[in-house]
Amino acid sequence: MKIRNHKLTVSYDGTLFKGWQIQANPATVQGHLERVLARCWGERITLHGSGRTDSGVHADAQIAHFKAAAKFKSLSALQAALNHHLPPQIRVTRAQYADDDFHARFSAKGKEYRYRICNHPFQDPFEINRSWHIPRPLNITEMKKAARLFVGEHDFASFTSNPGYARATTVRRVTHVSVSVNGPLITVSVRGAGFLYRMVRNIVGALVTVGLGRLTASETRQILNAKCRGVAPNTAPAHGLYLHKVFYKTAAQRTPSKQSQKLS
Repeated sequence: MKIRNHKLTVSYDGTLFKGWQIQANPATVQGHLERVLARCWGERITLHGSGRTDSGVHADAQIAHFKAAAKFKSLSALQAALNHHLPPQIRVTRAQYADDDFHARFSAKGKEYRYRICNHPFQDPFEINRSWHIPRPLNITEMKKAARLFVGEHDFASFTSNPGYARATTVRRVTHVSVSVNGPLITVSVRGAGFLYRMVRNIVGALVTVGLGRLTASETRQILNAKCRGVAPNTAPAHGLYLHKVFYKTAAQRTPSKQSQKLS
């Protein structure tokens, strides 16, 4: 039976999970998916994700791939089988076949994260664990001014937490940072070729500090140039962060194939 490269788009509420990456005991998103794949195929199958998300972080469109025989009669049948066995907080929103050389992580050319802030005196109960509640008014104009400082290639040592392993460099290229407002909901969007551990959450923590008037845009630039995590504001909580989109190198990989099946 022919081995096919299966590409999955996965959406999940990360509240109950210890992040994406499989671990020995705690429940993770990758762990749940691999257990369901093993149940469907009757053998252990390794799933590769586009990247890790931390405990409590959500995803609109995490990308993953695995190689296995094309067992199901259609991709819609595969999608239905996976979703039937997965916890309700995890859903495969698209299943498709990819080129043999497609890799969810190494074929990616960039990602976009979005961070949601509920800026209202009272927390919307439907936003609990889905946005960061900031009851005091935020100065959006100053936040936007500070956000522009992060665009470009910089050493983000001041805006990364210790991952517990050595890194070749803390230089990253950010192509877009925006702050948008929709009623009490503020969304910070950050797009780039790659990100350091907790980098987006640390950037958001700084922008909120600016919005509260405790930090200026000029001081934010100084913190960026300092290349020292100890001089930067605290990290924003995990529950407001979403992996929104993963970008791939070729048009064919970015465009859903005719065989793909969207979640209705």
